[in-house]
Amino acid sequence: EYLEAVRTLVKSMKNCPGLTGAVFEIPAFRKTVDLGVNLLGDTDEATDAKLEQACKDAADAGEEDTIRAAKQSELDQRTISGLPEKNEGAMSMIGLCPSCAGDPHGAAVTGHKRKCFRVGGVINATEVSTDCMGANVMAVCVVDLSLADHNAAKTTAAPPAP
Repeated sequence: EYLEAVRTLVKSMKNCPGLTGAVFEIPAFRKTVDLGVNLLGDTDEATDAKLEQACKDAADAGEEDTIRAAKQSELDQRTISGLPEKNEGAMSMIGLCPSCAGDPHGAAVTGHKRKCFRVGGVINATEVSTDCMGANVMAVCVVDLSLADHNAAKTTAAPPAP
């Protein structure tokens, strides 16, 4: 429902003078990738780089240059088209900083734990865990689609199974 509201807003903005060159992109879910990280010893930047690289390494043909790891804020706010309702993977799901900091943790290089979505947990801002320190996590990989590409993908997608 959020993305529908964004679509309506963007369509309305087309009537505003001077906004004809604006390009709006919507992150679209592609896959999840399991990886090992050191949330205790790595900086946020190092962890984020590992998430980004995991998505690049797992990219489908033609998406190597456009695929990226999802930001924690995109997961929290569910602004990713096609994102599953729950973490259906076998590991906790984490996103890129900013907005990644969880509870304080004095032994961590960052001074904090990370936010994550536990296995089987609902993916939204109210269900996010703030005490994640696991060594094995899951990255969410997305591509940014223009509004036109997103709408085209929506109309060509197969209907849901009965």
